[in-house]
Amino acid sequence: MKYLIKFRLGKSVFERAIDPRFYIEDLKEIGKVEVNIIKENIPEPDEEPTDEHRFEADVYLETDRPKEEILEILEFILEDGVEVVPLEEGEEEKEKEEKREEEPQKLEVPESLLENYKLETEEILTRLRASLEELEQNPGSVELINEVFRSFHTLKGNTGLILSYGEEPNLRYIHDITHKAETVLQKARDSGIGLSQRQVEILQELVDRIDDLFLAFTEGKEESAEDVYDLLEELGGAVEEKKKIVSGEGVPADISALLNVASQYIPVYRELCSKESLTEEEEDFFRRSLLTLYKLTKELGFEDLNRKVKDLQNSFGNIDFREFCQHLEELANDLQKLVEEAKKKEEKKEEKKEEKKTFDTSKYVTRTNYLKIEESVVRDLMDIVGELSVFKEWIYLFANKLQKVYGAVDAAKELKDNIHRFRSLMESLQRTVLEMRMVPVSTLFERFPKLVRDLSRMLGKKVKLTIEGGDTKLDKVIVEKIAEPMIHLIRNAIDHGIESLEERNALGKPPEGQITIRAYQEGGSVIIEVSDDGRGIDVEKVKKKALEKGIVSPEELEQMSEEEIIQLVFRPGFSTKDQATELSGRGVGMDVVANTVREFGGEVYLQTQRGLGTTVKLILPLTLAIRKILLVKIGDVTFGVPAEDVGEVIRVSREDIKTLKGLRVVYHRGRVLELDFINERLGVQSHANGTVTLLVDNFLKRGVVVDEVVSTIDTVVKPIPSVLETSEEISGITILGDGSIVYVLEVLK
Repeated sequence: MKYLIKFRLGKSVFERAIDPRFYIEDLKEIGKVEVNIIKENIPEPDEEPTDEHRFEADVYLETDRPKEEILEILEFILEDGVEVVPLEEGEEEKEKEEKREEEPQKLEVPESLLENYKLETEEILTRLRASLEELEQNPGSVELINEVFRSFHTLKGNTGLILSYGEEPNLRYIHDITHKAETVLQKARDSGIGLSQRQVEILQELVDRIDDLFLAFTEGKEESAEDVYDLLEELGGAVEEKKKIVSGEGVPADISALLNVASQYIPVYRELCSKESLTEEEEDFFRRSLLTLYKLTKELGFEDLNRKVKDLQNSFGNIDFREFCQHLEELANDLQKLVEEAKKKEEKKEEKKEEKKTFDTSKYVTRTNYLKIEESVVRDLMDIVGELSVFKEWIYLFANKLQKVYGAVDAAKELKDNIHRFRSLMESLQRTVLEMRMVPVSTLFERFPKLVRDLSRMLGKKVKLTIEGGDTKLDKVIVEKIAEPMIHLIRNAIDHGIESLEERNALGKPPEGQITIRAYQEGGSVIIEVSDDGRGIDVEKVKKKALEKGIVSPEELEQMSEEEIIQLVFRPGFSTKDQATELSGRGVGMDVVANTVREFGGEVYLQTQRGLGTTVKLILPLTLAIRKILLVKIGDVTFGVPAEDVGEVIRVSREDIKTLKGLRVVYHRGRVLELDFINERLGVQSHANGTVTLLVDNFLKRGVVVDEVVSTIDTVVKPIPSVLETSEEISGITILGDGSIVYVLEVLK
């Protein structure tokens, strides 16, 4: 069955952070899909939807699935402007013909998607060339055929996605080539007989043609590639009935049969039309010859000619013979035009062959704005920049030493003057290198709308997803590491947090639950929040489960605040689910999320209100490469504290320090801060007397007591060798410019 699905979507869809293109991808899983984009102006994740934002497209779906299944896929956007229309035989072509008469849509692709397509296409073409060289030596290798098939399949899919935004001649050629190549490779793979040597050669030629077309696309030019259809015809080992070119005009695989028949029939037609009347045999000739022309024009795909022949068949004997002959003459003229067009095409082919004799070397020169670099090279470059940062500090110390120890005041002054320029260059280099690994978090977030749709559909819930701050940038390594934790948080929000439709109705809540993912930069950290408006976390249930599982003792639980009790969900093995399911994680709980984030210096916090919802906040370092460290003194020892953990630095009198419930605290900004005398835990003697310096965390909850703050440095934090035994507060080490080692303390997590 064939359907026309009309997408006429506006502001209401985008306010729920829905991307309609994901629904089209879902439709592709149940049948053959053709997409005609009419208008596309989809807001960015952090952009406020307006009436200007639209998504309009006609999607032709051919499937054996029932209409109910299509409606189920489109359930959440049907009322926003989606219509599913069953098509009878012939209606689809009629609809498409009407669309073809409209002005073609301009290709407008989101910049990030286009850049990714260009990068990946270059990689695929490189991979294809290498694979085909190997296949040339072993054309029967099923493994190599599989590899080549996957590359063509990926390129076809990527190109089809770009074409869904509008027509582009070069990309249409690429799509046709990859589709045919994929079909042939699949047959070779499934049959197990492999490819012939000639087929491998043709595939190599086709990759070269794709390269030409791709280059033309990137340069904004148009490359003619009609000759590729001859190669595709040979590759498949059979003559295609019809070749499709970008303009949509039909070019017959072989028009000689039609021309031969026409050249025989037309003179006879004209001779018979000069008569006053026809014999039975002559009438029978008309009927048989028109039937032959009808079959031939239909087989070769000449739709206009086929309709005219059909009309002549129906009118023969039913209208005046003179009028019939006039229509017959029109058909003869059309056939004559076809002959002339065919001759012109042949002449153009000959001209192109002549042009090809001039060997064009420009296509062998790589033109690209991208340089592919292995991640390990970028990592090594990061380490070098980090060491240079340390060396920068050493130069500054040496300048002071020149002045104070060696008395070279002028030399020290000159060196210090140049240090400022060196620092500026270092900071520029550092920013550039860091930028190489920074990616927008939207690269992670863009997969979540479909995840939410699938999970909500599975659980029978209605959930709206809102994404904010997708353009916030983060280290690529961190983005990759938090992918699984983010999926777990979203899964928890839908499974544990959002109530069923019945519960929400009973509570007077909107039937549609709300999940919000928000990213933003705060100081030297990136904050990612996952919030829901669900049932919240039941503190009493958490207490009960914590005691049942032996996570805390009754005495410990008695001393804990409600907020501390809520944080118990991050303990290993904790779950409020009475029965583990595949969806709820099968016992793999929030501890996995917390441990993954803490591995690279991040932190997780949870806030909840019973009946109103839950927010999980991930606090992540901007980068894993170079970190800003606050150097502090405790007695005679220098320690480092990650600057992103420190909200502010204050000095307080010892007289302001009070005792509350056995804890030492200080009152600051309307809050009671619990004080951590880290020197006592580390066994270091403090020299501070009347006043102490406090490093206050980002949430105004804790203050770490130190003697003084020395300075801030950018440095590389190295992990502590496993052979060394250290305190759990120490997360790594760094080396100062004078060669001394500083322990980095994670005391504000």
